[in-house]
Amino acid sequence: MVPRLFLSVIFALVSIASALSSVDLATPHALVIYDPKVNNLNETESLSTSVSGLINSLENIYVVTYKTYDDENINLFYEDAVRFDHLVLLPSSKKAIGAKDAISQHKLLNFINQKGNVLVVGSVTSVLPDGLRTFLNELGIYPSPKNFKLIDHFNSAEGGKVKLSDELNVVKGNGIVSSIKNTEYEGSAALISNNEYIFPIIKSSATGFSAKKDIPAIEQDTTWTFGEQGFLAVGLQALNNARLTWVGSESLLDNEELSQWAFQQKNVLRLKFVEHYKSEAPEIRNPKLYRIKDQTIYAIGVTELVNGKWVPYEVTEEENQIQLSFKLLDPYQRLDLQPLGPIASTKGSEELDAFLYFANFTIPDHHGVFTFELNYKRNGLTYLVDKKVVTVRHLANDEYKRSWDIPNAWLYVASAFLVTVAWFLFVVNYIYVGKTDIKKKNI
Repeated sequence: MVPRLFLSVIFALVSIASALSSVDLATPHALVIYDPKVNNLNETESLSTSVSGLINSLENIYVVTYKTYDDENINLFYEDAVRFDHLVLLPSSKKAIGAKDAISQHKLLNFINQKGNVLVVGSVTSVLPDGLRTFLNELGIYPSPKNFKLIDHFNSAEGGKVKLSDELNVVKGNGIVSSIKNTEYEGSAALISNNEYIFPIIKSSATGFSAKKDIPAIEQDTTWTFGEQGFLAVGLQALNNARLTWVGSESLLDNEELSQWAFQQKNVLRLKFVEHYKSEAPEIRNPKLYRIKDQTIYAIGVTELVNGKWVPYEVTEEENQIQLSFKLLDPYQRLDLQPLGPIASTKGSEELDAFLYFANFTIPDHHGVFTFELNYKRNGLTYLVDKKVVTVRHLANDEYKRSWDIPNAWLYVASAFLVTVAWFLFVVNYIYVGKTDIKKKNI
């Protein structure tokens, strides 16, 4: 009796442990690396409201691990797989750190390549570890050095801070930050390259510049950015939709949209379905073979993550239209997908979770291997990329139209018929009509 009871208890404990481990694995993991001299996360009273707000929001959603920059046991990977979904790098007080192997240029690049998201926080008095600065520079983000701060004499607040505004500083078009909450800014600025996957989120005004503190005159050697070429928050989205965000001050963390975008909680799109079929045979979905001049319908369902729920994504601006390219080597057709309306992507469901877009077009008069290509890339939004390869064949011998089905051919058919009739009448006339009985004359 006792062994049975013992086995039952062991079985129950194993079941509970397995259930907890499954929940733990299903919850995203975040790693926060900090410097106790700048932000001591063990003493929450000493933290700024911006940093404490970020930490609280992380702990409400993720399983959070805290490490210092001097911890040599930090490892972002378990063998070849990433251990964390998100990485937060708070300001550091020194370049040479103990975790230089974990936060090296190659490790961070590999972390991005495996769809890890990174949030980097800078400040005026802090520095970037060598590996992190090299990594950002390789991507095309060049934060200002230590003791360089943003200055704007025409938009200044108390204490030498810069007063930000939505009109002058928020970059329009990416839909990440709509309004700046903390309008007093004391932080650094960054230059960015022409990398097409980098886009600014918050910029400096035309009268702002980034220079060394306590230097009254603007000099070339002591100035990092001039005017609107300086950026206070920058985003990068890789081809695999991994995201990186750099902010020049902790005060910008009050804008929750920045961290939400970095951690894939905002501006996330997904394709619910992608289908194409012939108009004459809609029951056959995604056929591999088409015929030239077939009438074809291409349809997709797009959904967006809003407040943790998937809702239909509707394009409201002309420049954000979704396009389809039907291409061989170059596009033979490039069409704007037309919106139809919200639909339920799951059969039998009443929940309208996707927005339907479609295009109705004619297959070009050219046979070969074509591709239905959807390549939707807009700043701040998840990239939607889908390719479906099909074969386009020419008409078979018994599929060409007969002469009487082509209106232009009637002229030639009538001409052939008239020539035949004329030839027949000529023969009849030659044999029977025009010949007379002529007697031979004897000479």
